[in-house]
Amino acid sequence: MNDALKGRIIWALFDGEGDHPPAALKALCRELVNEQRASWADFNNACDSLRTMKTRDIQCSGFSIRLLYNPVRSVNTLAAVTPEKISERPCFLCAANLPLEQKAIMYRGDFLILANPRPILPFHLTIAHRAHRPQSIYDGMDQFLRITMDIGPDFTTLYNGPRCGASAPDHLHFQAVPSGKMPIEKEFGIKGKFSLLSATDNITISSGRGLGRKIILIEGSRTGDVCTAFRESIDTLKAHTGQSEEPMINVIGHYNNTFYLAIFPRRAHRPAAFYREDDHRILVSPAVVEMGGIIVTPSETDFNRLDASIIEAMYREVSLMPKRKS
Repeated sequence: MNDALKGRIIWALFDGEGDHPPAALKALCRELVNEQRASWADFNNACDSLRTMKTRDIQCSGFSIRLLYNPVRSVNTLAAVTPEKISERPCFLCAANLPLEQKAIMYRGDFLILANPRPILPFHLTIAHRAHRPQSIYDGMDQFLRITMDIGPDFTTLYNGPRCGASAPDHLHFQAVPSGKMPIEKEFGIKGKFSLLSATDNITISSGRGLGRKIILIEGSRTGDVCTAFRESIDTLKAHTGQSEEPMINVIGHYNNTFYLAIFPRRAHRPAAFYREDDHRILVSPAVVEMGGIIVTPSETDFNRLDASIIEAMYREVSLMPKRKS
């Protein structure tokens, strides 16, 4: 990033030292969003639209879902992410291609923390690597956990794999949203929702029970231990699926003296109904927020007709779990 571009984009610096202790990052992120609302009309309008967004809670078998009707998210829901389409467009996360109004917090010299221009929730952040490199978390988990720890318990960090929700699979990025908004976060602490798979003095690994989709939950207090447990889990998924590349996953991270790292192994990017060309098409493209229990649709028709049975079937279709026998 040249000096002129850096001067236009960088609104604040965070290095975790001196005048920038970790506790300051969450406040800095909130200040950034407020500044962008004041200086960027399109972003402010997108934030205002959240106030009138239609929501509906749906009780499924053993878990709950919040349904959001958000037409602004149609660009993300319908994003074409084939290699051919990616090669035809400029990367919208590279600093040189950001909107002129967009500002960033330079995080530890490696990432740009940005206000998401099409937020799902208030204070929705995108955290993009300053270099253009492929979306992959296997070697970047230590950075993901460091961001999760620095931003603190008021935020939850998110990752979409390049083949299951990332609208920019060619550029490494994470997201962050205020904590406690996704239904799955409330279910982490409910007795009986997870069964223990393994435990050591430093790490426990559990599997979701009756939550409608496959979930692996890693808990630990030390970054290195959590990284190791995550990579071992991914290696196991690779062996299970016969893949040499990163398996299809979404990841949710939270830190409050202990790390909670939820992995959602995936079978498919989108349900078959997404590709239909008739009145039965459903415009839902499950990414990490959807796997966390907030289902976003840009279609009011889908918002009105989606019910527990459709949602449960959708999760079974895209999640890496045994399909129900007919």
